[in-house]
Amino acid sequence: MTKRTYDNNGWLEVKDNPISKVGVFDYLGAEIGAPIPDKIYRVLRPPEELASEETINSFKLTPFIIEHEMLGKHATPAEKKGIQGVIGENVYFDPPYLRANIKIFSDVALNSIDTGMIELSPGYRSRYEFTSGIYEGQSYDAIQRHLRGNHLALVDEGRTGSEVAVLDHLVVTVDTKELIRMSEEAKKDNPTTDDGGFSPEQVEQIKQIVVAAIAAGKPTSDEDPEKKDTSDEDPEKKTEDAEAEVEKAVEDAEVEAEKAESGDPEAVEAAEVAIEAAEEALEEAKEELDQATTDSLNRRIKRLKRGITTMDEMASLKRKMSRLEKAKPTMDTGTLLKQIGERDALAHKLTPFLGVFDHAAMTKQQVAEYGVDKLGIQCGKGNEAIALDAWMQGRVPDSQKVTATMDSAVNNKSILDKWSAK
Repeated sequence: MTKRTYDNNGWLEVKDNPISKVGVFDYLGAEIGAPIPDKIYRVLRPPEELASEETINSFKLTPFIIEHEMLGKHATPAEKKGIQGVIGENVYFDPPYLRANIKIFSDVALNSIDTGMIELSPGYRSRYEFTSGIYEGQSYDAIQRHLRGNHLALVDEGRTGSEVAVLDHLVVTVDTKELIRMSEEAKKDNPTTDDGGFSPEQVEQIKQIVVAAIAAGKPTSDEDPEKKDTSDEDPEKKTEDAEAEVEKAVEDAEVEAEKAESGDPEAVEAAEVAIEAAEEALEEAKEELDQATTDSLNRRIKRLKRGITTMDEMASLKRKMSRLEKAKPTMDTGTLLKQIGERDALAHKLTPFLGVFDHAAMTKQQVAEYGVDKLGIQCGKGNEAIALDAWMQGRVPDSQKVTATMDSAVNNKSILDKWSAK
């Protein structure tokens, strides 16, 4: 039975969708305020935390957004970030998952899913107990406590991969904010006998220590906070120069990407080269930049790459048109475009039934012949396209039928297969 419904406004609601999971996950020490910032810690998210009434209530009616950003009065205003939907009020614990109904208002979010951004990740504040142990055969170094929801984000990659499309995001700044920047109200609700976190001033000091340690090539644990840099180059200036260099590379890529919107093949190629240069510049400068700056620049590059994919398709179509026009110089351009459109439309209809196939060198008739052959449809020569239309009328491809699991791999399936089944 489908979990996907649309209301009178055409807004999509997906019911019983996982938004978090019990288990042991990897975190960098700097993400969770651990004693050793550059160590990987195994962190347990226990079932009693996801099952608690406080955790469940905190996720109700929180915003659904594209890419992580902590929201609120003391963070990014919701209107500035842009809200794409909302988690509903039907939030509950169904071991090992925390599930909820999600309502999506935005075509932008659905389009992002179609271009490959398919995983979900909750943003929340939490505390950590640095206690080791074993959970279901897996060792852990710390326990996550007092999860308090802030948002649910559509992201490129979740913390535990494709097992489920709903897990913690890899972006370091998200969990850093969760640990350190708890509201005063949340602190009152969750008193502890120890500090449980750091003040903003302490966080800034820690960041400076980590940056200095990386620049010096020494372990953070050996760094003396009071020791001044004795190198000839000012570390702050070095960081500023590195950030300026990467910023320029990203801005150049954005300029080239804007030019590529014309679909001109040469402009698209230039944009792709510029984006690659920006990626390389960011990779080379990562050690000099703080995590927030790195994440921001990386998100901009990802948006450019998603956009250039569409531009590349336009450029490919123009190249095909150019080749065909050269082969048949007397052919009317309007007729040619119509033929290409009809061929691509037929191939698009067949893809859910046959899977993706290369039809670039085919005519519409050849695509029709290919389709009836693969589907085993009997018809007279020249009637293939008509026979295909009749056969496909009212049929639902297997790839679009309801499945009984949320854990299946996501390829060219609809959002129904990605989210809609429990």
